[in-house]
Amino acid sequence: MRQPFHKASVYVAFLLILEAITGFVIIIVTGIYQMILSSFLGDIDQRLLLSYLVNIYVFGAQLIVTFLCSLSLWNRLWKRRCTPNVRLMISVWLFYSCVLITSGFGTVWNLYHNIDVLENSAEGSLLRGIDEYYSSPEWKLLWDGLQLRKQCCGVYNYKDWMNAEWMPLQLVNNSWRNRVVLAPIACSKRNCVSKFVSHEDYGQSKRMPVPTLTIDSINTAGCLSLFSQGLMRYFYIMLALALMALKFLIVLCGVTKYTLQRQNVGDGCDNVGLTDDDGRPLVMVKYPRNVRCVTFSEDDLASDMAPEAIYCECDQAGEACDYCDG
Repeated sequence: MRQPFHKASVYVAFLLILEAITGFVIIIVTGIYQMILSSFLGDIDQRLLLSYLVNIYVFGAQLIVTFLCSLSLWNRLWKRRCTPNVRLMISVWLFYSCVLITSGFGTVWNLYHNIDVLENSAEGSLLRGIDEYYSSPEWKLLWDGLQLRKQCCGVYNYKDWMNAEWMPLQLVNNSWRNRVVLAPIACSKRNCVSKFVSHEDYGQSKRMPVPTLTIDSINTAGCLSLFSQGLMRYFYIMLALALMALKFLIVLCGVTKYTLQRQNVGDGCDNVGLTDDDGRPLVMVKYPRNVRCVTFSEDDLASDMAPEAIYCECDQAGEACDYCDG
């Protein structure tokens, strides 16, 4: 096809590459946030999270494959003459691209619609982890690592540890005469040195060193709020990327429509101008290399049915063969 303006093929290729890069960014961002959000969840809930994110992975992969293949398609189209078949091919490609972007917005909407499901799953998972903190090494490692990295304590706040099933109620009520907070040492703030005190409370016969955690020395914010913030931040990033892909597609559609319009005016995409002096359309006939000429009668040309070609050698056809190569 003839390029409608200077370096039109370069601009089209650039837009196609931007769409593919957008898909690649979607996959990378989804992988990063999957690791971040999975740090709040147990194994079963991590699988639930993956089931919600797998559609976004598929959407990003579709963008990459579709528009990289489209780059090869357009490189071939620039070398061809614009015909109705080419126009149909471009129309089908544009329709599929619009359906693809629309499905991407559906995927983002599905993520937003299930945010409360993921939050409830994280809440139940973290509460279960507190109850199994001392009975399950996996949960102990998860909670310690989570509270140290995220600088949070408990699900909603530090009081969740004091309400754990394994925490004695008498210890909670006394709490070293309400001077300390009963929570894991991982709740302490960074660069905060833990002090140890001795106590003889609760019927113990010998002194036992325990860490002193006060309100001033621990992180009081819960970890669930950080999970919700990360989930919403991920949703907004996905929405921005989907809008970016839509913007590139709109510009690409505009360039494509302008190109096809210029083809109609320039070289006759609808076969405009391919007629003789009397207005009858000209017909291009292809024949094998070993055939020197093809003859048609006047009645055949006036018929609606395709005439049967008569093949002959020019030296044998005489006056019946008006077109030959010599």
